[in-house]
Amino acid sequence: TMNGEFGRDENHCDDMEEEEEVILTHAEHKAQGNELYKSKDYRGAIAHYTLAIEAAKSELEDADADEFVATETTSLLASYYGNRAAALTMILKYRDAIEDCDAALAVDPSFTKAYVRKAKLQMTLGDLDGAKKSFSLGMVRDPNDSAMLKQKEEVDTIKKRFGIASDMLEKVRSGKSSSFVRRDSTQALRQIEIVIAACPEMNEAGLIKVEALINLQRSEEAYALSTKLLRKGMSQNSTLLLLRARCLFNMGNLDDSLKHLRQILAGDPDNKPAFKLLKELRSLSKKKEEADTAYKSRNFEGARDCYSEALELCPADATAYKAKLYFNRGSANAALRNHEEVVKDCSSAIELDDEYVKAYMRRAASYLVQGGEAECESAIRDYEKASELAKTEEQERDINKKIRSAQVQLKRAKRKDFYKILGVSLDATDAEIKKAYRKLALKWHPDRHSNSTEEEKTKAEATFRDVNLAYEVLSDPVKKQRYDEGVEEQDLDNPHAQPGGMHSHGGGMGGMGGIDPDLLFQMFMQQQHGGMGGGSRRGGMPGGFHFG
Repeated sequence: TMNGEFGRDENHCDDMEEEEEVILTHAEHKAQGNELYKSKDYRGAIAHYTLAIEAAKSELEDADADEFVATETTSLLASYYGNRAAALTMILKYRDAIEDCDAALAVDPSFTKAYVRKAKLQMTLGDLDGAKKSFSLGMVRDPNDSAMLKQKEEVDTIKKRFGIASDMLEKVRSGKSSSFVRRDSTQALRQIEIVIAACPEMNEAGLIKVEALINLQRSEEAYALSTKLLRKGMSQNSTLLLLRARCLFNMGNLDDSLKHLRQILAGDPDNKPAFKLLKELRSLSKKKEEADTAYKSRNFEGARDCYSEALELCPADATAYKAKLYFNRGSANAALRNHEEVVKDCSSAIELDDEYVKAYMRRAASYLVQGGEAECESAIRDYEKASELAKTEEQERDINKKIRSAQVQLKRAKRKDFYKILGVSLDATDAEIKKAYRKLALKWHPDRHSNSTEEEKTKAEATFRDVNLAYEVLSDPVKKQRYDEGVEEQDLDNPHAQPGGMHSHGGGMGGMGGIDPDLLFQMFMQQQHGGMGGGSRRGGMPGGFHFG
């Protein structure tokens, strides 16, 4: 029995040895925490600093601890809180770190490092008044610390910069600096970026930067920053939501902008800025819908007028949306063949958005319709810019084809331009070509200048020939197409001729056209008036027509 009992006791002792754990002192936990901190394992460091804190607190609670040990341990405990605050800062837990600084100071009010660390954390969070107070308390303990004095002065400087940025934007909001929105917003942005560098977690500074960026028409940057602020717990902040609504609208997303505004008013029905913007955007949306409907139903004049009204309603800083409205009005003007207005509208759109490919393309087409040498050169530049901005190979190929056509037209514009001779645009209808020809042929017919000087007669005959040649080409669908493609004037009758004057054989128009000008004019007038009517060029007009 004794042997059995002895055996059980022996086994029991073995079990106790297996259960024994190595208990580290608070100093050893602190040392391990430091090693982990150096290796950037901040969470592991925090765990050991926490154990060091608990061990030191237990030691202080030991009734047998003498006064010397208690004083030394108290100082160490404060430093452990400071170490943990440093590790918490590295994982961005700033508020927890501030709590550790407070705990360190509660244990040891003379621990000046805790005042400095707390002040820096408060700066990071944007609590400038709190940071200044912490530096002041630290200087009470160490009045000769010049570094702390300098840091305290920096807090005052940052606070002044924040105030300047706020004041600049308030001037913009109130309309007191309507002529200097860009200047004041730029100043606000410069000041607030310095503030943010010192106070990276200051949400109020972030809001100011978002607003300044919007005022400077940098809405995409503003929207990206607003998204970061949302993730920092500001999803219910009505100021931020209003700024996001402005960003979305400025970027051309009216529907999502309206959603943000409704969200604000659902939680804050008395929010006047949100209500005002919602009302403006609803009116604008309605007017644009009217314009779109008119355009789709081919009421181009109505569409143009509605787009003009929408532009009047559109806020000045809504660059992307305003650019769309200018382009749409340009499209309506293009349908109305008001090409000078198309150029103006597309230029306005490009000024607001210099990567607006459609606007470059639309403006280039209208330049070509105008047809002058300068206009052709402008069209080529627009197409080249559009080609640079093209997002697909197919789009680039299509644009390059248009560039080649524009180059052909430029070459033609440097020579005799039949459209210009008749005073019609490149998109002129058959009826407009006939009308222009009749007017000019009657004006320059040699019979009308029989009593003029020899110089005037020569000019009239030359002009009459050009007018007839222009009409002969532009009234013939085949010749007109070949002329538009860039085939040389003298080669229009040669089916083998290529653009640019290249041909293998065959005759041409001989430079003056294949039909006698008088004969062409007689044929034209007979078609207009009916009957054959006789007479040569000098013997009166066909169809019984006489000059008055």
